[in-house]
Amino acid sequence: MNRRLKKVMAAVILMGAMAIVQGCGGNREEAKAGSGDRVLTVATEAAYPPFRYVGRDKHLVGFEIDLAKEIGRRMGAEIEIRDMPFDRLLDAVAGKQVDMTIGAITVTEQREKQVAFSDSYYRLSGYSLIVKKGNPPVRNEEELAGRVVAAKRGSTSEAEAKEHRLRKIVSMDHYADIFRAVEAGEVDVGITGDQAAIYELSHGGSSHLTLSGTIPTEDNFAIALSKDNPRLKEEVNEALKRIMDDGTYDSLTNKWFFAKAVDKE
Repeated sequence: MNRRLKKVMAAVILMGAMAIVQGCGGNREEAKAGSGDRVLTVATEAAYPPFRYVGRDKHLVGFEIDLAKEIGRRMGAEIEIRDMPFDRLLDAVAGKQVDMTIGAITVTEQREKQVAFSDSYYRLSGYSLIVKKGNPPVRNEEELAGRVVAAKRGSTSEAEAKEHRLRKIVSMDHYADIFRAVEAGEVDVGITGDQAAIYELSHGGSSHLTLSGTIPTEDNFAIALSKDNPRLKEEVNEALKRIMDDGTYDSLTNKWFFAKAVDKE
C-alpha cells in the first residue's frame, strides 16, 4: 500500500479516537464538475457521510465527491454524478449505464467477477460496533454471538456480521437507519465502517450511542469500472497516482476526516 495512504489511515484512527472522547436524492443527475467536451458519468449513493451525502444546499458533497471531481479534472473531463441505491451501483457500471462508480466499495473476489477496480484510494481500519449508551458493550466479533445486529444491505460489514452466530441480522439501506435502530433499542448493536461511526458520534450521536468495539479489517475501497474499458482504468489510476503524490489526497482527507469532524455541512 502507498506509504502516504498508510500515514493518513494511521492519523484517521487517532483522530477517530479523539473525536469520540470529545464527544438523498433519486436516480437523477446531482452534480457536475470539470470542463471540456468529455463527460464521464459516475454513480454513487449519497448517504454515507463524510464520504458522500447531500449538503445543506442540496448538492452532493463529501470526500469521494471531491475525489471524483479531482480525478475528472486531471483527466480533462466533466464529471456527471448520479445518485442511486448502493445495491445498484455495480450493476450500473457492469451494464454500462455509467462509466464508473465510487461509493466506499470494497474490492472482493466476488465483485471482481462483475467489474474491474482501480487502485485503492482508502483502506478501512475496521468495522465499528455501536451500542446504545448505557447498554452492555459489544467489543469484538465473538461478542456478536446471540445478538440482534443491524448492518447495511449489500455491504462487506453485513457479510462479516453473517459470519458469526447472531440471533438475527437486520439489513438496512442507510447507515442513518442503523444508528436510529440502535438508539431506539430495535437492535442490540450496529456494525458500520470506521468513518461512518466517527462522523455520527462527533455530530451529536455520542449523547445516545457508544463505540463499544471494533472488528479489524483491511478492506480496500476502489472505483469500479467496466471490464470492457481497460483504457479508462489506466487513466483513473494515473490520475489517482498524481493525486496521491502531489499532496492533494492529504488535503482531501484533512478536509473531510479532520476539519469536517467539527463542521457538519
